[in-house]
Amino acid sequence: MGLQVRLAATDEEREAVFRFRYRVYVDELCLNPREAEHREKILHDGLDDIGLSYGLFEDGKVVGSLRILFFEDVDDLDPLIKKYNCKPALDAFSESAICATSRFMLDPNLRGGRVILKLMSAVFRDACKRGARLNFGDCSPHILPFYEHLGYRRYTRAYNDTSYGYKLPILMLIRDLERFEQVRSPLLRIAREQDNDQGARDWFEKIYPDYLGIESASFVSDEAFFDMLSACVGQDPLHSVSLFKGMGKDDVAGILKTATLIRCHNGDRIINEGERDNTLFVMLKGVAEVFSNGAADRTVAVLAAGDTFGEIGLVTELARSANVVAKSDCEVLVISGDFLQRCIQQDPEIAARLLLNLSCPLAERLSVTTSHVMANATSSLLS
Repeated sequence: MGLQVRLAATDEEREAVFRFRYRVYVDELCLNPREAEHREKILHDGLDDIGLSYGLFEDGKVVGSLRILFFEDVDDLDPLIKKYNCKPALDAFSESAICATSRFMLDPNLRGGRVILKLMSAVFRDACKRGARLNFGDCSPHILPFYEHLGYRRYTRAYNDTSYGYKLPILMLIRDLERFEQVRSPLLRIAREQDNDQGARDWFEKIYPDYLGIESASFVSDEAFFDMLSACVGQDPLHSVSLFKGMGKDDVAGILKTATLIRCHNGDRIINEGERDNTLFVMLKGVAEVFSNGAADRTVAVLAAGDTFGEIGLVTELARSANVVAKSDCEVLVISGDFLQRCIQQDPEIAARLLLNLSCPLAERLSVTTSHVMANATSSLLS
């Protein structure tokens, strides 16, 4: 029967979608969403009664999901306005021109291929048919390049969701053909069935002039991305970033093929303890603090320009062992853990250098932690 995308129309299909969400968010990613019903093992919220939930079905089993919500169908838009910071859009466009997509996920066995485009293509067509011009969403930092490839843009600062972690708001101008061509979007063919929306593009450029460029390696030359890194750290990254120690420029370009740059603000919680994620981060500018929930009053480490963090999640695939919170405005390099793992498997020489460079900061932090533990133990014995 193969893979089929269809609207979850019956109660049974909707429940199957909600159970699939629970498996991904709770069982796999170790999140604890406030709307999760743990006894029934389902995940749904009030917007499911308003939005349209699509499922990717394989032999009757849900292996993917995506929800679209049209603003004109929502009675109370205030929560969505706050979440997406989208008042400028509502001031300029009618509610019927705006939608939002969410709950976009796949079974682990299907990730990394093109099957995910089946879901987005179906929902994208529906958005076009309804006359939507703007499509809001959000994503985790490591999958930002994927969403940019679809045609989404950054437009405002990131935020911390208490249930889902650190999120970047994103916005797609649904008929911005120039943007789709620029990022080689797989949705371009469908977008070309509609007239180009120059008005929406002009509005975006006027309201969000700081977000017109692209800061992901996938869409610029190796040289241009390396120049961005240099501008962030203020010097040659080969000499100032611990991850790149002993590597040449071509080596670094190879491991940054899917990397991206993000801006974090003072107080942003970039990593949450307990989450399961293998993304690797490099601090390029600014300062961040590492601490554990079990000892919130004690800083495990302070991260400055050139330091890496997230290594344990990459190397062990265990849940995050600490929190990382920005203590100033920061520029951060984000590298997909899945892509790095492929690099390690394909090039033993690069793998050895990467693993050595990753192990050094881990050893230093372990030494500091051990010293603290021994000091506390000695203090306890003497008291």
